[in-house]
Amino acid sequence: MKAVITGITGLRNRGVEAMVVTTIEQLRQLQPKLAMSILTETLDYDEVRLQQYNIDLISDGSLRPLHKLQRWRNNLSQFYKPIAPAYKDMLRLLDGASVAIASGGDIFSSDYGVNFLKRQLQPLEYALDAGVPVVFLAQSIGPFKTQAEAEIWLNVARRSKLVTVREGFSYKYVTKDLGLSSDIVKHTADPAFLLPPAPPEIVANLRKLYNINPDRPLVALGISQGICRYTRTDYEQHIKVWCQVIKMILDEFGAQVILIPHVHDYRPHNDDRILAGQLQRLLNFDPRVQLAGAEHTASEFKGLISTCDLVVSERMHAAIAGLSSGVCTLPIGYSVKAEGIMTDLLGAEMVHQGLLISAQQFLDIDTACNTIRSAWQQRQQVSAHLNSVLPEIKQRTATNFDLIAQILA
Repeated sequence: MKAVITGITGLRNRGVEAMVVTTIEQLRQLQPKLAMSILTETLDYDEVRLQQYNIDLISDGSLRPLHKLQRWRNNLSQFYKPIAPAYKDMLRLLDGASVAIASGGDIFSSDYGVNFLKRQLQPLEYALDAGVPVVFLAQSIGPFKTQAEAEIWLNVARRSKLVTVREGFSYKYVTKDLGLSSDIVKHTADPAFLLPPAPPEIVANLRKLYNINPDRPLVALGISQGICRYTRTDYEQHIKVWCQVIKMILDEFGAQVILIPHVHDYRPHNDDRILAGQLQRLLNFDPRVQLAGAEHTASEFKGLISTCDLVVSERMHAAIAGLSSGVCTLPIGYSVKAEGIMTDLLGAEMVHQGLLISAQQFLDIDTACNTIRSAWQQRQQVSAHLNSVLPEIKQRTATNFDLIAQILA
Protein backbone atom coordinates (compact mmCIF):
# COMPACT_ATOMS: atom_id res chain seq x y z
CA MET A 1 0.00 0.00 0.00
CA LYS A 2 1.07 3.55 -0.66
CA ALA A 3 -0.13 6.93 0.61
CA VAL A 4 0.45 10.12 -1.37
CA ILE A 5 0.65 13.34 0.66
CA THR A 6 0.04 16.69 -1.03
CA GLY A 7 -0.32 20.28 0.18
CA ILE A 8 3.24 20.42 1.50
CA THR A 9 4.76 23.86 1.07
CA GLY A 10 8.03 22.63 2.57
CA LEU A 11 9.63 21.80 5.90
CA ARG A 12 11.36 25.15 6.14
CA ASN A 13 8.05 25.94 7.82
CA ARG A 14 8.20 24.04 11.10
CA GLY A 15 4.42 23.98 11.25
CA VAL A 16 4.44 21.97 8.04
CA GLU A 17 7.12 19.74 9.55
CA ALA A 18 4.98 19.19 12.65
CA MET A 19 2.08 18.01 10.50
CA VAL A 20 4.15 15.91 8.11
CA VAL A 21 6.26 14.12 10.71
CA THR A 22 3.22 13.35 12.86
CA THR A 23 1.29 12.07 9.84
CA ILE A 24 4.14 9.79 8.80
CA GLU A 25 4.66 8.42 12.30
CA GLN A 26 0.98 7.91 13.06
CA LEU A 27 0.24 6.15 9.76
CA ARG A 28 3.31 3.95 10.09
CA GLN A 29 2.21 2.92 13.59
CA LEU A 30 -1.07 1.71 12.09
CA GLN A 31 0.40 0.41 8.82
CA PRO A 32 4.13 -0.36 9.38
CA LYS A 33 4.79 -1.30 5.74
CA LEU A 34 2.99 1.68 4.24
CA ALA A 35 4.99 3.35 1.48
CA MET A 36 4.66 7.12 1.15
CA SER A 37 5.24 9.74 -1.52
CA ILE A 38 5.20 13.44 -0.67
CA LEU A 39 4.69 16.30 -3.08
CA THR A 40 6.71 19.25 -1.76
CA GLU A 41 7.87 22.70 -2.81
CA THR A 42 11.32 22.36 -1.19
CA LEU A 43 12.57 18.99 -2.38
CA ASP A 44 16.30 19.23 -1.54
CA TYR A 45 15.71 20.62 1.94
CA ASP A 46 12.98 18.13 2.80
CA GLU A 47 15.07 15.17 1.65
CA VAL A 48 17.54 16.03 4.41
CA ARG A 49 14.86 16.61 7.05
CA LEU A 50 13.00 13.37 6.28
CA GLN A 51 15.86 11.04 5.40
CA GLN A 52 15.17 8.71 8.35
CA TYR A 53 11.65 7.91 7.14
CA ASN A 54 12.40 6.40 3.70
CA ILE A 55 9.96 8.67 1.87
CA ASP A 56 9.74 9.23 -1.89
CA LEU A 57 9.78 13.00 -2.43
CA ILE A 58 8.62 14.70 -5.62
CA SER A 59 9.01 18.36 -6.46
CA ASP A 60 5.79 20.33 -6.58
CA GLY A 61 7.49 22.76 -8.97
CA SER A 62 7.81 20.09 -11.65
CA LEU A 63 4.04 19.61 -11.68
CA ARG A 64 2.90 23.21 -11.95
CA PRO A 65 2.71 23.24 -15.78
CA LEU A 66 -0.02 20.61 -15.59
CA HIS A 67 -2.66 23.13 -14.58
CA LYS A 68 -2.66 24.35 -18.19
CA LEU A 69 -3.66 20.91 -19.46
CA GLN A 70 -6.84 18.93 -19.47
CA ARG A 71 -7.14 15.98 -17.13
CA TRP A 72 -4.72 13.16 -17.62
CA ARG A 73 -7.21 10.78 -19.20
CA ASN A 74 -7.20 12.94 -22.31
CA ASN A 75 -5.23 11.83 -25.33
CA LEU A 76 -1.51 12.11 -24.50
CA SER A 77 -0.79 13.23 -28.05
CA GLN A 78 -2.34 16.57 -27.13
CA PHE A 79 0.47 17.25 -24.65
CA TYR A 80 3.30 19.51 -25.65
CA LYS A 81 6.76 18.02 -25.36
CA PRO A 82 7.96 20.41 -22.57
CA ILE A 83 5.15 19.13 -20.34
CA ALA A 84 6.19 15.46 -20.52
CA PRO A 85 8.55 15.48 -17.50
CA ALA A 86 5.83 16.92 -15.28
CA TYR A 87 3.36 14.34 -16.53
CA LYS A 88 5.85 11.57 -15.75
CA ASP A 89 6.22 12.94 -12.21
CA MET A 90 2.45 12.83 -11.77
CA LEU A 91 2.41 9.21 -12.93
CA ARG A 92 5.21 8.44 -10.47
CA LEU A 93 3.39 10.22 -7.65
CA LEU A 94 0.15 8.30 -8.14
CA ASP A 95 1.56 4.96 -9.27
CA GLY A 96 0.23 2.27 -6.92
CA ALA A 97 -1.37 4.83 -4.60
CA SER A 98 -4.04 3.58 -2.19
CA VAL A 99 -4.97 7.06 -0.94
CA ALA A 100 -4.09 10.70 -1.65
CA ILE A 101 -3.97 12.84 1.51
CA ALA A 102 -4.22 16.63 1.33
CA SER A 103 -2.29 18.06 4.27
CA GLY A 104 -1.30 21.68 4.86
CA GLY A 105 -3.62 22.92 7.58
CA ASP A 106 -5.18 25.99 5.97
CA ILE A 107 -4.33 25.88 2.27
CA PHE A 108 -7.96 25.64 1.09
CA SER A 109 -9.18 29.18 1.64
CA SER A 110 -9.14 32.58 -0.04
CA ASP A 111 -6.26 33.83 2.13
CA TYR A 112 -3.50 33.01 -0.36
CA GLY A 113 -5.28 33.69 -3.64
CA VAL A 114 -7.30 31.68 -6.14
CA ASN A 115 -4.25 30.50 -8.12
CA PHE A 116 -2.75 28.97 -4.98
CA LEU A 117 -6.07 27.26 -4.24
CA LYS A 118 -6.27 25.78 -7.75
CA ARG A 119 -2.68 24.56 -7.58
CA GLN A 120 -3.28 22.76 -4.29
CA LEU A 121 -6.36 21.05 -5.72
CA GLN A 122 -4.70 20.04 -8.98
CA PRO A 123 -2.97 16.81 -7.84
CA LEU A 124 -6.14 15.77 -6.01
CA GLU A 125 -8.14 16.08 -9.23
CA TYR A 126 -5.62 13.85 -11.00
CA ALA A 127 -5.86 11.35 -8.15
CA LEU A 128 -9.65 11.24 -8.41
CA ASP A 129 -9.46 10.74 -12.17
CA ALA A 130 -7.06 7.85 -11.54
CA GLY A 131 -9.51 6.24 -9.12
CA VAL A 132 -7.41 7.02 -6.03
CA PRO A 133 -9.46 7.90 -2.90
CA VAL A 134 -8.83 11.47 -1.71
CA VAL A 135 -8.72 12.58 1.93
CA PHE A 136 -8.55 16.16 3.21
CA LEU A 137 -6.60 15.82 6.45
CA ALA A 138 -7.33 18.08 9.46
CA GLN A 139 -7.99 21.22 7.46
CA SER A 140 -9.32 24.65 8.28
CA ILE A 141 -11.55 25.34 5.28
CA GLY A 142 -12.44 28.80 3.99
CA PRO A 143 -14.40 30.85 4.45
CA PHE A 144 -14.17 31.56 0.75
CA LYS A 145 -14.62 35.13 -0.40
CA THR A 146 -16.65 34.19 -3.47
CA GLN A 147 -19.03 31.40 -4.40
CA ALA A 148 -16.80 30.68 -7.39
CA GLU A 149 -13.88 29.87 -5.08
CA ALA A 150 -16.12 27.72 -2.91
CA GLU A 151 -17.24 25.76 -5.96
CA ILE A 152 -13.63 25.19 -7.02
CA TRP A 153 -13.03 23.44 -3.71
CA LEU A 154 -16.40 21.67 -3.60
CA ASN A 155 -15.89 20.17 -7.05
CA VAL A 156 -13.06 18.14 -5.53
CA ALA A 157 -14.40 17.72 -1.99
CA ARG A 158 -17.73 16.25 -3.12
CA ARG A 159 -15.88 13.42 -4.87
CA SER A 160 -13.54 12.77 -1.95
CA LYS A 161 -13.66 9.84 0.42
CA LEU A 162 -13.12 11.80 3.65
CA VAL A 163 -12.79 15.41 4.83
CA THR A 164 -11.52 15.92 8.37
CA VAL A 165 -11.49 19.44 9.77
CA ARG A 166 -9.40 20.54 12.73
CA GLU A 167 -11.88 22.89 14.41
CA GLY A 168 -15.59 23.39 14.86
CA PHE A 169 -15.89 26.61 12.87
CA SER A 170 -14.75 24.83 9.71
CA TYR A 171 -17.03 21.88 10.42
CA LYS A 172 -20.05 24.16 10.61
CA TYR A 173 -18.96 26.12 7.53
CA VAL A 174 -18.37 23.02 5.40
CA THR A 175 -21.50 21.11 6.45
CA LYS A 176 -23.98 23.97 6.91
CA ASP A 177 -22.87 26.80 4.64
CA LEU A 178 -21.32 24.73 1.85
CA GLY A 179 -23.68 21.79 2.25
CA LEU A 180 -21.09 19.00 2.20
CA SER A 181 -22.47 15.78 3.64
CA SER A 182 -21.65 15.01 7.26
CA ASP A 183 -21.20 11.40 6.11
CA ILE A 184 -17.74 12.33 4.82
CA VAL A 185 -16.92 15.38 7.01
CA LYS A 186 -15.52 14.65 10.48
CA HIS A 187 -14.51 17.09 13.23
CA THR A 188 -11.05 16.09 14.48
CA ALA A 189 -7.97 18.11 15.52
CA ASP A 190 -4.61 19.20 14.13
CA PRO A 191 -1.95 16.45 13.76
CA ALA A 192 0.60 18.61 15.62
CA PHE A 193 -1.21 17.96 18.90
CA LEU A 194 0.47 14.54 18.78
CA LEU A 195 3.95 15.82 17.92
CA PRO A 196 6.32 14.70 20.69
CA PRO A 197 8.62 17.37 22.13
CA ALA A 198 12.36 16.81 22.17
CA PRO A 199 13.58 14.66 25.10
CA PRO A 200 13.96 16.47 28.46
CA GLU A 201 17.78 16.31 28.42
CA ILE A 202 17.85 17.99 25.00
CA VAL A 203 15.44 20.69 26.15
CA ALA A 204 17.52 21.31 29.28
CA ASN A 205 20.61 21.78 27.12
CA LEU A 206 18.73 24.12 24.77
CA ARG A 207 17.73 26.30 27.70
CA LYS A 208 21.39 26.48 28.75
CA LEU A 209 22.42 27.24 25.18
CA TYR A 210 20.08 30.24 25.13
CA ASN A 211 21.11 31.45 28.61
CA ILE A 212 17.66 31.00 30.09
CA ASN A 213 17.63 31.76 33.79
CA PRO A 214 15.61 29.06 35.60
CA ASP A 215 14.67 31.54 38.33
CA ARG A 216 12.80 33.89 36.00
CA PRO A 217 9.63 33.36 33.90
CA LEU A 218 10.01 32.72 30.19
CA VAL A 219 7.73 33.98 27.40
CA ALA A 220 7.93 32.55 23.86
CA LEU A 221 7.06 34.82 20.94
CA GLY A 222 6.18 33.14 17.65
CA ILE A 223 6.84 36.11 15.42
CA SER A 224 5.88 36.09 11.71
CA GLN A 225 7.73 37.89 8.94
CA GLY A 226 4.89 37.12 6.55
CA ILE A 227 1.77 38.07 8.48
CA CYS A 228 1.64 41.67 7.25
CA ARG A 229 1.76 40.43 3.67
CA TYR A 230 -1.17 38.05 4.29
CA THR A 231 -3.24 40.70 6.09
CA ARG A 232 -2.10 43.73 4.06
CA THR A 233 -1.12 45.60 7.20
CA ASP A 234 1.71 48.01 8.08
CA TYR A 235 5.02 46.18 8.51
CA GLU A 236 6.78 49.07 10.26
CA GLN A 237 3.94 49.42 12.77
CA HIS A 238 4.11 45.67 13.29
CA ILE A 239 7.79 45.94 14.30
CA LYS A 240 7.05 48.93 16.52
CA VAL A 241 4.33 47.05 18.41
CA TRP A 242 6.52 44.00 18.93
CA CYS A 243 9.26 46.19 20.43
CA GLN A 244 6.81 47.71 22.89
CA VAL A 245 5.35 44.31 23.75
CA ILE A 246 8.80 42.88 24.44
CA LYS A 247 9.73 45.82 26.66
CA MET A 248 6.51 45.32 28.62
CA ILE A 249 7.23 41.60 29.10
CA LEU A 250 10.75 42.34 30.30
CA ASP A 251 9.90 45.24 32.60
CA GLU A 252 6.40 44.45 33.90
CA PHE A 253 6.49 40.66 34.01
CA GLY A 254 10.15 40.41 34.97
CA ALA A 255 10.39 37.69 32.33
CA GLN A 256 12.85 36.61 29.70
CA VAL A 257 11.86 36.31 26.03
CA ILE A 258 12.69 33.57 23.56
CA LEU A 259 11.96 34.43 19.91
CA ILE A 260 10.71 31.40 17.95
CA PRO A 261 11.28 31.76 14.18
CA HIS A 262 9.02 28.89 13.11
CA VAL A 263 9.55 29.57 9.39
CA HIS A 264 13.02 29.62 7.81
CA ASP A 265 11.86 30.44 4.31
CA TYR A 266 14.05 30.90 1.24
CA ARG A 267 11.87 33.92 0.44
CA PRO A 268 12.82 36.97 2.53
CA HIS A 269 9.22 38.17 2.88
CA ASN A 270 8.36 35.02 4.83
CA ASP A 271 11.55 34.23 6.78
CA ASP A 272 10.91 34.80 10.49
CA ARG A 273 14.63 35.06 11.25
CA ILE A 274 14.70 38.41 9.45
CA LEU A 275 12.05 39.91 11.72
CA ALA A 276 13.70 38.35 14.78
CA GLY A 277 17.03 39.92 13.86
CA GLN A 278 15.44 43.32 13.38
CA LEU A 279 13.79 43.11 16.79
CA GLN A 280 17.01 42.14 18.52
CA ARG A 281 18.82 45.00 16.83
CA LEU A 282 16.17 47.54 17.83
CA LEU A 283 16.38 46.25 21.41
CA ASN A 284 20.17 46.69 21.38
CA PHE A 285 20.65 42.91 21.65
CA ASP A 286 19.29 42.87 25.18
CA PRO A 287 20.55 39.56 26.65
CA ARG A 288 17.12 38.98 28.16
CA VAL A 289 15.81 38.49 24.61
CA GLN A 290 17.19 35.35 22.99
CA LEU A 291 16.65 34.07 19.45
CA ALA A 292 16.23 30.31 18.98
CA GLY A 293 17.98 30.72 15.68
CA ALA A 294 19.50 27.32 14.96
CA GLU A 295 18.05 24.84 12.46
CA HIS A 296 15.82 23.36 15.12
CA THR A 297 13.28 20.66 14.40
CA ALA A 298 9.63 21.25 15.16
CA SER A 299 10.03 18.91 18.14
CA GLU A 300 12.96 20.94 19.51
CA PHE A 301 10.97 24.15 19.20
CA LYS A 302 8.06 22.44 20.94
CA GLY A 303 10.36 21.30 23.73
CA LEU A 304 11.53 24.87 24.33
CA ILE A 305 8.00 26.24 24.16
CA SER A 306 6.75 23.61 26.62
CA THR A 307 8.99 25.12 29.33
CA CYS A 308 7.52 28.61 28.96
CA ASP A 309 5.04 30.44 31.16
CA LEU A 310 3.26 32.12 28.24
CA VAL A 311 3.26 31.87 24.44
CA VAL A 312 2.23 34.74 22.15
CA SER A 313 2.28 33.66 18.53
CA GLU A 314 1.47 34.80 15.03
CA ARG A 315 2.42 31.35 13.70
CA MET A 316 -0.40 28.89 14.35
CA HIS A 317 1.78 25.85 14.86
CA ALA A 318 4.04 27.61 17.33
CA ALA A 319 0.78 28.35 19.16
CA ILE A 320 -0.26 24.70 18.91
CA ALA A 321 3.11 23.71 20.37
CA GLY A 322 2.21 25.77 23.42
CA LEU A 323 -1.42 24.69 23.61
CA SER A 324 -0.59 21.00 23.24
CA SER A 325 1.97 21.36 26.05
CA GLY A 326 -0.57 22.90 28.43
CA VAL A 327 1.00 26.38 28.27
CA CYS A 328 -1.22 29.47 28.28
CA THR A 329 -1.11 30.62 24.66
CA LEU A 330 -2.33 33.79 22.95
CA PRO A 331 -2.58 33.44 19.15
CA ILE A 332 -2.49 36.51 16.93
CA GLY A 333 -4.92 35.42 14.22
CA TYR A 334 -5.70 36.36 10.65
CA SER A 335 -8.08 33.54 9.62
CA VAL A 336 -10.67 31.13 10.97
CA LYS A 337 -8.03 28.69 12.18
CA ALA A 338 -6.94 30.59 15.31
CA GLU A 339 -10.43 31.30 16.64
CA GLY A 340 -11.65 27.85 15.70
CA ILE A 341 -8.83 25.95 17.39
CA MET A 342 -8.91 28.15 20.49
CA THR A 343 -12.69 27.80 20.82
CA ASP A 344 -12.44 24.01 20.58
CA LEU A 345 -9.89 24.02 23.40
CA LEU A 346 -11.14 26.73 25.72
CA GLY A 347 -14.71 27.55 24.79
CA ALA A 348 -15.97 30.82 23.35
CA GLU A 349 -16.33 32.60 26.69
CA MET A 350 -12.73 32.07 27.76
CA VAL A 351 -11.39 32.91 24.29
CA HIS A 352 -13.23 36.22 24.32
CA GLN A 353 -11.72 37.10 27.69
CA GLY A 354 -8.36 38.08 26.28
CA LEU A 355 -7.00 34.85 24.79
CA LEU A 356 -7.18 35.78 21.12
CA ILE A 357 -6.27 38.92 19.21
CA SER A 358 -6.52 39.61 15.51
CA ALA A 359 -3.53 40.73 13.47
CA GLN A 360 -5.28 44.06 12.89
CA GLN A 361 -6.01 44.60 16.59
CA PHE A 362 -2.42 43.74 17.45
CA LEU A 363 -1.21 46.80 15.54
CA ASP A 364 -2.68 49.04 18.22
CA ILE A 365 -0.04 49.15 20.96
CA ASP A 366 -2.45 49.64 23.85
CA THR A 367 -4.73 46.82 22.67
CA ALA A 368 -1.79 44.48 22.16
CA CYS A 369 -0.25 45.18 25.56
CA ASN A 370 -3.55 44.98 27.44
CA THR A 371 -4.46 41.68 25.80
CA ILE A 372 -1.10 40.16 26.65
CA ARG A 373 -1.39 41.44 30.23
CA SER A 374 -4.77 39.72 30.47
CA ALA A 375 -3.33 36.44 29.19
CA TRP A 376 -0.46 36.70 31.66
CA GLN A 377 -2.86 37.16 34.56
CA GLN A 378 -4.88 34.11 33.47
CA ARG A 379 -1.94 31.85 32.66
CA GLN A 380 -2.31 29.40 35.54
CA GLN A 381 -6.08 29.05 35.11
CA VAL A 382 -5.69 28.55 31.37
CA SER A 383 -2.92 26.00 31.82
CA ALA A 384 -5.09 23.97 34.20
CA HIS A 385 -7.98 24.05 31.74
CA LEU A 386 -5.78 23.00 28.82
CA ASN A 387 -4.40 20.04 30.73
CA SER A 388 -7.94 18.90 31.50
CA VAL A 389 -9.09 18.94 27.85
CA LEU A 390 -5.93 17.83 26.05
CA PRO A 391 -6.60 14.07 26.37
CA GLU A 392 -9.86 14.52 24.41
CA ILE A 393 -8.21 16.76 21.82
CA LYS A 394 -5.37 14.29 21.28
CA GLN A 395 -7.91 11.49 20.85
CA ARG A 396 -9.61 13.59 18.17
CA THR A 397 -6.24 13.94 16.47
CA ALA A 398 -5.69 10.18 16.55
CA THR A 399 -9.11 9.73 14.93
CA ASN A 400 -7.70 11.29 11.73
CA PHE A 401 -5.37 8.36 11.28
CA ASP A 402 -7.84 5.70 12.39
CA LEU A 403 -10.18 6.88 9.64
CA ILE A 404 -7.42 6.82 7.03
CA ALA A 405 -6.40 3.33 8.18
CA GLN A 406 -9.97 2.19 7.52
CA ILE A 407 -9.67 3.45 3.93
CA LEU A 408 -6.38 1.57 3.55
CA ALA A 409 -7.77 -1.66 5.04
